[in-house]
Amino acid sequence: MIKHLWRLVIMVVVSLALLAGILWWVGFDATLEAIGQVGLPAFAALGGLMAAVLVLQAAAWGVLNHPIAHCVNFRTLLAAVTVGHAGNILTPSTYLGGEPIKIMYVGRKTQLPYRQLAGTVLLGKYLEALSFVVFLGVATVAATVGFREVLFSAPNIPLGVGILVVAAAALVFSVILWVSLANRWTPLTRLVGLLVFTRLFPRLLIRLRKRALDAEKQASRVFCEEGYAVIPALLLYLATHVAMFAKPLAFFYLGWQIQLGWAELGLIFLTSQVLLAVQLTPSGVGTLDGGMFAMLALAAIAITAPQCAAYLLCIRFWDLAVVATGASLAARAGAGLFRG
Repeated sequence: MIKHLWRLVIMVVVSLALLAGILWWVGFDATLEAIGQVGLPAFAALGGLMAAVLVLQAAAWGVLNHPIAHCVNFRTLLAAVTVGHAGNILTPSTYLGGEPIKIMYVGRKTQLPYRQLAGTVLLGKYLEALSFVVFLGVATVAATVGFREVLFSAPNIPLGVGILVVAAAALVFSVILWVSLANRWTPLTRLVGLLVFTRLFPRLLIRLRKRALDAEKQASRVFCEEGYAVIPALLLYLATHVAMFAKPLAFFYLGWQIQLGWAELGLIFLTSQVLLAVQLTPSGVGTLDGGMFAMLALAAIAITAPQCAAYLLCIRFWDLAVVATGASLAARAGAGLFRG
């Protein structure tokens, strides 16, 4: 426990150092001036959209609980999603990392079996991935059509081709995932099974394979037999991506009346989501900043570096609020949350 705590402390210190370096490069005075210009409506809009994402994810989880008769109140689901999202912010990817904490939180609160909860969480992640690919396709078309002269002209051709390759790979993945669910295949179990042959932690991997098989079977059954729950959940997850897509639109319009079009929003969405998938530091400090600044310079979007820095700082404030709330909820759940 102490070892993990020290790693977290080191990561936070590194993140703060990177953030200080970025603000020095942009200019502390210019960034503070931009933050002062933003105003409360733009700042509150980011918080409201982040809260909307948590609420929508909790609602989707609640819908997926109905087919297996899990009567979990919405407040508990929202608390679990908040705790899990806090874990995602602190881990090397904003997509994965907090799911085990979500399962443990609800399990400790309701005494429901972890294996059944894992099935609904796994299916939720699958549906979230499928809905994400749909929105990723929209963003890719908007960005590549709107900035075709920039992305497909020398020397930026590799970048334009790379965007198309990422979108194509995501599409292929979504097709494979959909076919796997529809045919009740168990790719995750097979992957863990291959790891068993490495003979690294064999007992742990054998237990993990059994748990993965139970979760995948439940996820596939609900997907194939309970369309009345799957479709609404899929739409709710799609709405979470709409909320994330709308963050820069609301912030820059309310802050400086900058009207971003579909192409600009699509490019910002692509940049931020790809970088947050491998964020390396909490909230993507350093990686996300560098990518956003480079994207603004490349596409000549009418947003200055201080304005972009103000946007990123406001996002980090709300990320910190989620982490603090998640930590408080986990602490209230007690030390038993992290046992077993």
